[in-house]
Amino acid sequence: MPPRIPSSLVSRPTATAPPSALLLAACRAFTTTTPLEGKHSSKQKLDQLLAKAPLYPYPIKTTFKQSWFGLYASKHVQFGNNIPDKKYTITRRRWYPNIKHKKLWSFGLGQWVTCKLATSVLRTIDKVGGLDNYLLSEKPARLKELGPWGWELRYRLQTSKTVQRKYNEERLKMGLITKEKMIAENVKLGVAQGVQEALPTYKQRRLKRQDIPKGFAERWKKSAQVKKVLFGEPWRARRYVGRETGSERRAKTEAENARVRRAEAVMARRKQENQERKKIEKEEKKREEEERLLKLAEAQAARRGGPSAPATTATESSNPTVSA
Repeated sequence: MPPRIPSSLVSRPTATAPPSALLLAACRAFTTTTPLEGKHSSKQKLDQLLAKAPLYPYPIKTTFKQSWFGLYASKHVQFGNNIPDKKYTITRRRWYPNIKHKKLWSFGLGQWVTCKLATSVLRTIDKVGGLDNYLLSEKPARLKELGPWGWELRYRLQTSKTVQRKYNEERLKMGLITKEKMIAENVKLGVAQGVQEALPTYKQRRLKRQDIPKGFAERWKKSAQVKKVLFGEPWRARRYVGRETGSERRAKTEAENARVRRAEAVMARRKQENQERKKIEKEEKKREEEERLLKLAEAQAARRGGPSAPATTATESSNPTVSA
């Protein structure tokens, strides 16, 4: 086999490049332009999320980025080993928190909030009486477990008209504001006549058919007439919409009782008509039977050659003791 000639010794034709290309190649090595981030990077989404909200006061962990966009209650992925029963190969594994996708109703925002949250957070929300009460808590531990997404949602809830009205009422109770100034601020906010702005939100936002409970608009119109902030109400809107007041329950019960009474009256009338019809039919059958027997007796008397006697005479003559 002949020896191989090294490629460095082989002469190759080189094309002469223009000076502009050489200058551009030289400039690119000393560029100071930062590389562009991806369109859907987590860091970019986080910056867009916290653009309008105040500065988040707690450190943000970068090792579990999906917790940035949900209510994870400071839960983190855990690492460990798979150890079999016998002494075989030990492998690495991970434990992820129990995360659920839920749609919760916010009375302050007047809309459904779709979020990813841990099951412990779901139990806490059910315990404190709703998503609004969970977000508006002032405890440092609660603020720390909200995370960036919960922090931004809390800021949106605090700037809503309903929560602002509630804050004005609390300032009035503490003597920090006069009643006239509170009324003026409520008029400026547009919540002087009611406490819920969910009804116009419901009219403007097109909801899916399965997301609209029965009687939704009527219930919200009725709740807007209440002169207090409806905090502490059940956080599941379907349960709230389906709930009945005492007067509604009594009216429903009276209507059902009236329907039952009408049905019982109709059944009793039909039963009486059936009894009368059967009685009339029985009397007609009895009369037809008597007429048939009378005709049969007259036919027998005619065959014997004697005069036809009424049924009573024939009965008396058949009993000699009575005739004597």
